[in-house]
Amino acid sequence: MTISIVIADDHVLMRQGLIQVLSAEKDINVIGQCGDGIELIKQVLKLSPDVVVMDISMPRMSGLVAIDKLLAQRPQSRILVLSMHDELEYVEAMRDAGAIGYVLKETSSEELIAAIKLVASGKRVFPMPKKEQNSLLAQTKYINPITVLTRREREVFFLVTAGKTSKKIAELLDMSLKTAENHRGSIYKKLQVNSSAELIRLAGKAGLLE
Repeated sequence: MTISIVIADDHVLMRQGLIQVLSAEKDINVIGQCGDGIELIKQVLKLSPDVVVMDISMPRMSGLVAIDKLLAQRPQSRILVLSMHDELEYVEAMRDAGAIGYVLKETSSEELIAAIKLVASGKRVFPMPKKEQNSLLAQTKYINPITVLTRREREVFFLVTAGKTSKKIAELLDMSLKTAENHRGSIYKKLQVNSSAELIRLAGKAGLLE
C-alpha cells in the first residue's frame, strides 16, 4: 500500500528536503506541497492524501487554525505535525486541535518515516517533549481555549474573531440568527469574555488569529 502525503512548511528548503527523503521510500508518494495554511486546506480537500505532514508556524494561517478548519471540512484527515518546538504546550495544543502525531524536525529520517506509517495506520504518535521541565507554560496549566468548544462553536468562534456579525454568521453557517447568538453567548461564557473585542484579544494571545 502506498501512502499519499501532502507537505506544508513555509521554508522551501525544508519542504524540498522532506520531499527528497520521502520520495526515496517506495511506499510513500508526495502528491502535494505548499507553504501556508490556506493553501494546505485547499490541497488536502482537492487531493485527499492519506497523511498531512505540516509545520505549526506558517504565514496567512497558523498551523493550529489550519488543523481546526481542515478537520471541520474533512474530519478523517490524519495530521502529523513536524515542528521545531518541543515544549509541552505546543504538543498539547496540536493534539487537542486534532492532530494524531507530533514529531520534532531534529528527528532522523527513519523516525519520521516510521511516524508517518504509524499515523497512516491510525495510530497516535506523541513523544514526551524534552523541555517539559523548563517550560513556564508547562509548569502552569496551558489550555488551548478552543478545546472547550464544540465543533459548531469553533466555527462560530473563528467567524467572530474575523469580525463577522451574528447575522452574517447565521447566513454563512445556514442557521437562524437566534442560534448564532446562542452559540456566541455560549462561547463567551465558556471562555469567560464579555464581548467580541475581548474574544479577539484572547484569540490573539493564543495564536488563533489568521
